[in-house]
Amino acid sequence: MQLIRKLKLYLWGIDPGYFRLKHALKTIMAILITLALTTKEPLFGKLMAGIACGFSLQGIIAKSFALRVIQVIVFDLVYFLAFILGLKVRDSQDLTSIVLILLGFTVNYCRRFGLQNSMAPMMAWILCFFATILPFDTPTEAWMHLHALIIGLLVAALVAIFIFPENYPGLYIKNSNRLFKLLSRGMREIRHYLVKRDVIQSFEKLSFVKLKHNMNHLLDSNQTIEQSDVFDGMQSTVSEILVHQYAFVSAYTMMVEAYHILKIHDYHLPRSVRLSLIVINRRFAVLFDSVRMRRDFRIELENAQVSLQQLDESMSHELLTEPTLVMALLNLKLTFNLINQHMTELVRTQDGHPQYH
Repeated sequence: MQLIRKLKLYLWGIDPGYFRLKHALKTIMAILITLALTTKEPLFGKLMAGIACGFSLQGIIAKSFALRVIQVIVFDLVYFLAFILGLKVRDSQDLTSIVLILLGFTVNYCRRFGLQNSMAPMMAWILCFFATILPFDTPTEAWMHLHALIIGLLVAALVAIFIFPENYPGLYIKNSNRLFKLLSRGMREIRHYLVKRDVIQSFEKLSFVKLKHNMNHLLDSNQTIEQSDVFDGMQSTVSEILVHQYAFVSAYTMMVEAYHILKIHDYHLPRSVRLSLIVINRRFAVLFDSVRMRRDFRIELENAQVSLQQLDESMSHELLTEPTLVMALLNLKLTFNLINQHMTELVRTQDGHPQYH
């Protein structure tokens, strides 16, 4: 179980959100299945099947199941016809040039109809081009292996629809819970940084600094999902939650920058202030660790705020005269207040009033 957990964390580090990772796995799996089904085919038959299968998986952009089925059917039909067209004109250089030019204009024009982010039009052109250059000895040989192309398209269609189905609402929830865990981990590692006070050669190499990269990837993933309009009646709630998530990551980034300034100027925090920051970071770590987003997008947490009274008292009792140090501490206090404010507002997204569990 520990090995599986480490592998999962490693994969999250490669691709938070699993968008590209899942798509790559689906493509590899589909091509392997296609090659297994065409073991008795000659090399060119396998090549046709593998290319058609891999290309067929690249253009689907629909989010709902029904639209994905429609896109798979339409795109596979277009791919098949484009390949057939290439086989038809491959024996004439003039016809080949004319068809490829006209098809190029056509696929670029098709992008105006909601396919700006889809690779399907370009995949159709490439398949037509491949059909004109595959080194078959005779035209008849190419037509004899056309069933391999059909196998590749069918396997790709089944994999696209049924293997690793795209559950975007579920992915949004997983991303959100992962983001809360990363924020908790970051707060905990900042606390360790304050406790140890080790000599650091490079601040940028600290683990809590590197976490910003994964947090921003998760936000980008959630932003993409939120804009896909797959949440029906929960769209406004999901959008509001995303705003708070951006605020949490922005506050975390401001906090890291404040500690970076303290490190650059080699400021030594007064003992009482340092202890207050240690306590606050520990409490925020516990707070974010308790936050859960459920399947209905409801937020559960143990406590909505962390008290900053101890920090206020320690700052008021210390004689702080260095302007840069004062500004860094004020920025830290601002980030804490920002997190408290958005955490309170976050729970209010649930039916208009806080939910404590």
